[in-house]
Amino acid sequence: MNIQEILLSLDESTKRELLDALSKELATQPELGKYKDELSINHRTNCPHCKSERILGHGKFKGRLRYRCAECKKTFTGLTGTTASGIHKVAEFEQLVELMIEGISIRKAASKLKVTMSTIFTWRHKILASLSESNNQDFTGIVECDDKQLNISEKGNRVLERESFKRPSDRKTKRGVSNDKVSVVVACDRIGNTTMQVAKIGRIEADSLEKTIGNMITKDNILCSDSHPSIIAWAKSKELEHHTFVANKNHIKNKCYHVQHVNSIDNRYERWVSKFYGIATKYLQNYLNWFVFVEKIKKSLQPVKDLAKEIVLNIESKAKYFQIASRYKELKLTTVI
Repeated sequence: MNIQEILLSLDESTKRELLDALSKELATQPELGKYKDELSINHRTNCPHCKSERILGHGKFKGRLRYRCAECKKTFTGLTGTTASGIHKVAEFEQLVELMIEGISIRKAASKLKVTMSTIFTWRHKILASLSESNNQDFTGIVECDDKQLNISEKGNRVLERESFKRPSDRKTKRGVSNDKVSVVVACDRIGNTTMQVAKIGRIEADSLEKTIGNMITKDNILCSDSHPSIIAWAKSKELEHHTFVANKNHIKNKCYHVQHVNSIDNRYERWVSKFYGIATKYLQNYLNWFVFVEKIKKSLQPVKDLAKEIVLNIESKAKYFQIASRYKELKLTTVI
């Protein structure tokens, strides 16, 4: 009897126990504290309090390396400032990192890890807050840009400024750009660097483009987009070489100037996000970060380690997690059409 026949003879629960045992044996689940200490050899550790590079070794704390800042005199570990700091159920949190790569739902993850769904939801968004840096790109060559309209969703909000909908069909939204939609700026280059940034409610403006992708595109880039007047005005102010297209007419110019890549990203995002059955606008930027990260690692041989690396190296992610509510309030205050 070969191994395949043995596996087929096992019941479902035994197979899961065997899978868990193999996962622990092969160490696919990352130990974030040890992993950060390993990365510290090749990545400079800055003080999470004052960002100073003048730090000194200061012993160990719970088996992890501890440091002391020569500027602000505060002590910290490698995980201070990251969303992994302050987690009590460390083993379960680390296992969730692996489960997120597998694409397991919140309900299934809660059942597997023996924690509540609300805890898994909180942990998920703490992890997603760590992916903000992966959504900031340095573009090269030709850059394609588009603005995407998504319906505003107040899913999970118990205090609404309008009457609640009994069913999705009760919602009446206008076609195209409207006050009921949020604009997302999508941009990519020809080697796969991609960003998706929540811009504002309603129609985008030149200022919202500068705020979202202004630091990612320089005069060395060539911009391709549709003929949106705000994109044209912004490109002119940045002195960019800019090629525009009318969606229902020409789609390509000189065989190299087109917006087919960014349109493909829009389509892939729609398919990817459908499995979540609706995303609250409050958390939209987190999910955009997640999608961009998934696109980035889809050919990686070690996706779990890639995610763990983003978690332990982003020392500002914990602060960004606690800013989710305030950023949503700022979004709601943006000028609408």
